[in-house]
Amino acid sequence: MKNKDIQTGHLSRSAGITGIEELARATRVAPSARAGRMARWGAGLLAAVLALPALAAEGRWTEGFGQGDLEYFIDAQGMRLYIGCPTADGSADTSSSLALMSVKSSQEVTKFTLKVGGRSYDGPFTADSRVGENDFIALLDDLRKGDAVVTYAGKTLTFPKNNAAKVLPAFGKKGFACNLS
Repeated sequence: MKNKDIQTGHLSRSAGITGIEELARATRVAPSARAGRMARWGAGLLAAVLALPALAAEGRWTEGFGQGDLEYFIDAQGMRLYIGCPTADGSADTSSSLALMSVKSSQEVTKFTLKVGGRSYDGPFTADSRVGENDFIALLDDLRKGDAVVTYAGKTLTFPKNNAAKVLPAFGKKGFACNLS
C-alpha cells in the first residue's frame, strides 16, 4: 500500500492484513504530538466548562464562590432564585441582594414577589438600608424553613426548601459573611 493511498483513503481488498498493518504504522502519532493534542483538547474542554453558567441541581440549593463573593441559588422550571452575598474580602462596598433570572439567558426578572414563611418580599431587592437588611436576614431565615412561592408576569413557581438549612447562611452564626447595609 502506498502512502498516497493512505492519505486519500483508498484501500482495496487486495491490501489484506499487510495493508492494515501499513495503515496502522502510517497513522501512528508520535508521543510528543499526542501530548500536544491532549493538551489542546484539555484546554478546549476547560474553556468550554468555564464559559457555562453555574449549574444547580433542579430544586436544590447550591452555594458558589466567585471573585471573593458568595452566591446561593436554586433552579426550578428554567428560572433561578439567586442570592448574592458580597463579602468584605470581595466586593466590600456592595450589599447582599435577591434576584430572579432565566437559567438559559441569565436575563433578570425586573419585578416579582416571593412568599415564604408567611411573609412577602418584593424583588429584586438589596440589603442596602436598615429595612433591606432586616428583610434580607428574615428572608434567609424563612428560606431555611419553608418553600418559596414566586410570582412574576402571571406565572407562579415554587422553590422547595430541600437542603436550604444546610446551604443558606444563618445570620448571627459562625460563617455568616454577607455584606449588609
